Amino acid sequence: MGKVLLVLLNVIALVLAGLPACEQRGERGESKQVEKILVAVTPWPGSAALYVAQEKGYFKDEGIDATFHSYISGHLGLDAVLSGEADLATVGDTPMARGALAGKPVVILATLCEINRAVLIVARKDRGILSPDDLRGKKVGVVAGTTADFFLHIFLTTSYIDPSEVRIVPLETHAVVDALVRGEVDAVSTWSPHTIVARDDLGENAVVLEDPSIYKMTWNFAATKEFAARHPDRISRVLRAIVRANGFIVKQPGETRAITSKNIGADSPLFEKEWEDYSFTAALDQSLLLNLEDQARWMIMKEPGSARRPPNFMDFIDTDGLKRVRPSAVSIPGT
Repeated sequence: MGKVLLVLLNVIALVLAGLPACEQRGERGESKQVEKILVAVTPWPGSAALYVAQEKGYFKDEGIDATFHSYISGHLGLDAVLSGEADLATVGDTPMARGALAGKPVVILATLCEINRAVLIVARKDRGILSPDDLRGKKVGVVAGTTADFFLHIFLTTSYIDPSEVRIVPLETHAVVDALVRGEVDAVSTWSPHTIVARDDLGENAVVLEDPSIYKMTWNFAATKEFAARHPDRISRVLRAIVRANGFIVKQPGETRAITSKNIGADSPLFEKEWEDYSFTAALDQSLLLNLEDQARWMIMKEPGSARRPPNFMDFIDTDGLKRVRPSAVSIPGT
């Protein structure tokens, strides 16, 4: 009897060893193979849906083992995707337009968030800056090639200021706030949470210049064309978790801010009043194309004598994954 039991236990052990080690039950009870995903995430409020999906287990429910690597700006995250250091990246529209113009093999999978007042110009009052006109002759810091760079251009243009009248100082992302606080520049064009920290550090000496009517930023989810083509199911699962996270964001904005705060290292009350500027969409629409085209024309304009034309940005948007998850969220003609 003992030998029979021993044989039976050995058989059971062999059977268990032969079962897939990385399967789990999804939200709807189906068995899913767990897939690992490396995501390059920029820590700011626009990335909230990713933080919620991770915190609440929505990625896990979809059979996704997501690992986040923080990059201080979206263009660095996009570089990580292109170099193979990450599978997916959060990125603004400006780096995507620049990458497409350069022929980089990248695609947008979804717009995670649309943001009004995503970029602000924070200036020093003690340098005599109270209005846009006061920027003439001043040193304005900006991270080249980012959405803040594009915003500075259109802000100056719509304020009837020739960019050549402003001393634009290129900065690294991590140095933006310090450069302003130490007085190395008179103003900076940047995004949250840098805007929040800069205003807090300067206190009454801070002046904010803004125009929410001239630019609505898109915060996007991107991958290489090869990754999108090879892993459609994995992308669909990730997007399904994000769509679910967006539902949570609508119902629980306070908890969402707390989760986001924990991940970005800024106190929730600091960006609570800006929260209404963020619209978490998980969508792809015609305005994204128009935005990318506008930025590509601006980039070409900065190249004296260039005969380049904007690319067909349809080649840099992959609608398949989002269509499988939420067809109504795709409203780009011809897709």
